[in-house]
Amino acid sequence: MKEILARGAESVIYKIEEWGFSFVLKWRQAKPYLLKDIDSHLRKSRTSRECKMLTVSRSLGVPTPAVYSVDLDKHMIMMDFISGTQFKQLAGQVSRSDLISLCRGFGKLIALLHEGNVVHGDPTTSNIIVDDKSRMWIVDFGLSEMNATLEMKGVDLHLIHRALETTHWDLQETMLDSTLEGYVDVLGSTAEPTLSRMKEIRERGRYH
Repeated sequence: MKEILARGAESVIYKIEEWGFSFVLKWRQAKPYLLKDIDSHLRKSRTSRECKMLTVSRSLGVPTPAVYSVDLDKHMIMMDFISGTQFKQLAGQVSRSDLISLCRGFGKLIALLHEGNVVHGDPTTSNIIVDDKSRMWIVDFGLSEMNATLEMKGVDLHLIHRALETTHWDLQETMLDSTLEGYVDVLGSTAEPTLSRMKEIRERGRYH
Protein backbone atom coordinates (compact mmCIF):
# COMPACT_ATOMS: atom_id res chain seq x y z
CA MET A 1 0.00 0.00 0.00
CA LYS A 2 1.37 3.41 -0.99
CA GLU A 3 -0.17 6.79 -0.11
CA ILE A 4 1.13 10.20 -1.15
CA LEU A 5 1.65 12.38 1.93
CA ALA A 6 3.22 15.38 0.19
CA ARG A 7 4.41 16.45 -3.22
CA GLY A 8 7.02 19.21 -3.44
CA ALA A 9 9.23 20.78 -6.07
CA GLU A 10 12.09 18.41 -5.25
CA SER A 11 10.50 15.23 -3.97
CA VAL A 12 7.41 13.12 -3.41
CA ILE A 13 6.76 11.71 0.07
CA TYR A 14 4.88 8.42 0.32
CA LYS A 15 3.57 6.48 3.30
CA ILE A 16 4.08 2.77 2.76
CA GLU A 17 3.24 -0.37 4.72
CA GLU A 18 5.87 -3.11 5.00
CA TRP A 19 6.10 -6.05 7.42
CA GLY A 20 3.16 -4.68 9.39
CA PHE A 21 4.81 -1.29 10.00
CA SER A 22 4.43 2.18 8.46
CA PHE A 23 7.37 3.88 6.77
CA VAL A 24 8.01 6.99 4.73
CA LEU A 25 9.50 6.67 1.26
CA LYS A 26 11.04 9.88 -0.07
CA TRP A 27 11.70 9.93 -3.80
CA ARG A 28 13.51 12.76 -5.55
CA GLN A 29 11.93 13.02 -8.97
CA ALA A 30 13.72 14.04 -12.15
CA LYS A 31 13.76 17.67 -13.25
CA PRO A 32 13.19 17.64 -17.02
CA TYR A 33 14.72 21.11 -17.50
CA LEU A 34 18.15 19.86 -16.35
CA LEU A 35 20.60 17.79 -18.36
CA LYS A 36 20.04 14.14 -17.44
CA ASP A 37 23.56 13.52 -16.06
CA ILE A 38 23.54 16.71 -13.99
CA ASP A 39 20.06 15.98 -12.68
CA SER A 40 20.98 12.45 -11.67
CA HIS A 41 24.16 13.63 -9.93
CA LEU A 42 22.27 16.29 -7.96
CA ARG A 43 19.54 13.91 -6.89
CA LYS A 44 22.04 11.25 -5.87
CA SER A 45 24.22 13.66 -3.87
CA ARG A 46 21.24 15.26 -2.10
CA THR A 47 19.80 11.84 -1.24
CA SER A 48 23.15 10.74 0.17
CA ARG A 49 23.58 13.96 2.12
CA GLU A 50 20.10 13.79 3.62
CA CYS A 51 20.70 10.24 4.88
CA LYS A 52 23.93 11.34 6.50
CA MET A 53 22.43 14.48 8.04
CA LEU A 54 19.46 12.61 9.52
CA THR A 55 21.91 10.31 11.31
CA VAL A 56 24.27 13.11 12.38
CA SER A 57 21.37 15.14 13.76
CA ARG A 58 20.08 12.17 15.78
CA SER A 59 23.56 11.80 17.28
CA LEU A 60 23.28 15.41 18.48
CA GLY A 61 20.13 14.56 20.43
CA VAL A 62 17.64 15.87 17.86
CA PRO A 63 14.70 13.53 17.20
CA THR A 64 14.66 12.68 13.47
CA PRO A 65 13.29 9.73 11.50
CA ALA A 66 15.66 6.75 11.44
CA VAL A 67 16.80 5.68 7.97
CA TYR A 68 16.18 2.02 7.09
CA SER A 69 17.34 1.87 3.51
CA VAL A 70 18.59 4.08 0.70
CA ASP A 71 18.77 3.53 -3.05
CA LEU A 72 21.04 6.19 -4.52
CA ASP A 73 20.43 5.05 -8.10
CA LYS A 74 16.66 5.42 -7.68
CA HIS A 75 17.10 8.49 -5.43
CA MET A 76 14.97 7.00 -2.65
CA ILE A 77 15.17 6.93 1.16
CA MET A 78 13.00 4.72 3.37
CA MET A 79 12.69 6.02 6.92
CA ASP A 80 10.46 6.07 9.99
CA PHE A 81 6.92 7.30 9.60
CA ILE A 82 6.39 9.81 12.41
CA SER A 83 2.75 9.77 13.41
CA GLY A 84 1.73 13.27 14.45
CA THR A 85 0.73 16.72 13.28
CA GLN A 86 2.75 19.44 11.59
CA PHE A 87 3.60 22.23 14.02
CA LYS A 88 2.32 24.58 11.30
CA GLN A 89 -1.18 23.13 11.74
CA LEU A 90 -1.07 23.01 15.54
CA ALA A 91 0.13 26.57 16.15
CA GLY A 92 -3.27 28.22 15.80
CA GLN A 93 -5.15 25.49 17.66
CA VAL A 94 -3.36 25.19 20.99
CA SER A 95 -3.47 27.42 24.06
CA ARG A 96 -0.97 30.26 24.40
CA SER A 97 0.93 28.42 27.13
CA ASP A 98 1.16 25.26 25.00
CA LEU A 99 2.26 27.34 22.00
CA ILE A 100 5.03 28.95 24.05
CA SER A 101 6.16 25.52 25.28
CA LEU A 102 6.23 24.11 21.74
CA CYS A 103 8.14 27.10 20.41
CA ARG A 104 10.73 26.82 23.17
CA GLY A 105 11.11 23.17 22.23
CA PHE A 106 11.57 24.16 18.59
CA GLY A 107 14.28 26.64 19.56
CA LYS A 108 16.07 24.04 21.69
CA LEU A 109 16.21 21.58 18.78
CA ILE A 110 17.69 24.20 16.45
CA ALA A 111 20.20 25.09 19.17
CA LEU A 112 21.29 21.45 19.48
CA LEU A 113 21.92 21.37 15.73
CA HIS A 114 23.88 24.63 15.83
CA GLU A 115 25.86 23.47 18.86
CA GLY A 116 26.98 20.54 16.70
CA ASN A 117 27.77 22.94 13.82
CA VAL A 118 24.84 21.69 11.74
CA VAL A 119 22.22 23.87 10.05
CA HIS A 120 18.85 22.57 8.93
CA GLY A 121 18.53 24.86 5.92
CA ASP A 122 14.71 24.95 5.94
CA PRO A 123 13.69 25.31 9.61
CA THR A 124 9.98 26.06 9.19
CA THR A 125 7.01 24.90 11.23
CA SER A 126 6.11 22.65 8.26
CA ASN A 127 9.21 20.58 8.99
CA ILE A 128 8.41 19.97 12.64
CA ILE A 129 6.13 17.06 13.56
CA VAL A 130 4.53 16.94 17.01
CA ASP A 131 3.56 13.41 18.07
CA ASP A 132 0.79 12.34 20.45
CA LYS A 133 3.18 12.67 23.41
CA SER A 134 3.98 16.28 22.43
CA ARG A 135 7.49 15.23 21.36
CA MET A 136 8.87 17.28 18.49
CA TRP A 137 10.62 15.74 15.49
CA ILE A 138 12.52 17.55 12.75
CA VAL A 139 12.12 16.26 9.20
CA ASP A 140 13.35 17.13 5.70
CA PHE A 141 17.12 17.51 5.89
CA GLY A 142 17.57 17.95 2.13
CA LEU A 143 19.14 21.41 2.59
CA SER A 144 21.07 20.74 5.79
CA GLU A 145 24.83 21.14 6.07
CA MET A 146 27.68 20.30 8.40
CA ASN A 147 30.61 22.49 9.45
CA ALA A 148 28.23 25.42 9.69
CA THR A 149 29.68 28.93 9.87
CA LEU A 150 28.26 31.78 11.94
CA GLU A 151 26.67 33.15 8.76
CA MET A 152 24.94 29.84 8.04
CA LYS A 153 23.55 29.67 11.58
CA GLY A 154 22.38 33.28 11.32
CA VAL A 155 20.59 32.43 8.08
CA ASP A 156 18.90 29.45 9.79
CA LEU A 157 17.47 31.77 12.47
CA HIS A 158 16.55 34.38 9.86
CA LEU A 159 14.60 31.73 7.95
CA ILE A 160 12.66 30.90 11.12
CA HIS A 161 11.88 34.60 11.61
CA ARG A 162 10.73 34.98 8.01
CA ALA A 163 8.64 31.78 8.09
CA LEU A 164 6.84 32.93 11.24
CA GLU A 165 6.10 36.30 9.64
CA THR A 166 4.56 34.76 6.54
CA THR A 167 2.87 31.64 7.96
CA HIS A 168 1.92 32.71 11.49
CA TRP A 169 1.76 36.50 11.14
CA ASP A 170 -0.87 36.85 13.89
CA LEU A 171 1.24 34.84 16.36
CA GLN A 172 4.71 35.73 15.13
CA GLU A 173 5.84 37.85 18.09
CA THR A 174 4.98 35.24 20.72
CA MET A 175 6.34 32.43 18.57
CA LEU A 176 9.62 34.15 17.71
CA ASP A 177 10.32 35.30 21.28
CA SER A 178 9.61 31.81 22.66
CA THR A 179 11.67 30.07 19.98
CA LEU A 180 14.66 32.30 20.67
CA GLU A 181 14.22 31.77 24.42
CA GLY A 182 14.51 28.03 23.86
CA TYR A 183 17.55 28.60 21.68
CA VAL A 184 19.28 30.63 24.40
CA ASP A 185 18.26 28.10 27.08
CA VAL A 186 20.55 25.59 25.38
CA LEU A 187 23.40 27.82 24.21
CA GLY A 188 23.49 30.52 26.88
CA SER A 189 25.79 33.44 26.10
CA THR A 190 27.29 31.59 23.12
CA ALA A 191 23.99 32.23 21.30
CA GLU A 192 24.64 35.98 21.12
CA PRO A 193 26.85 36.04 17.98
CA THR A 194 24.26 34.03 16.04
CA LEU A 195 21.38 36.22 17.24
CA SER A 196 23.35 39.31 16.22
CA ARG A 197 24.07 37.81 12.82
CA MET A 198 20.37 37.01 12.35
CA LYS A 199 19.53 40.68 12.96
CA GLU A 200 22.28 41.78 10.60
CA ILE A 201 20.99 39.48 7.84
CA ARG A 202 17.50 40.84 8.36
CA GLU A 203 18.76 44.41 8.01
CA ARG A 204 20.62 43.52 4.83
CA GLY A 205 17.40 42.26 3.29
CA ARG A 206 15.51 45.35 4.37
CA TYR A 207 17.85 47.85 2.69
CA HIS A 208 18.87 45.98 -0.47
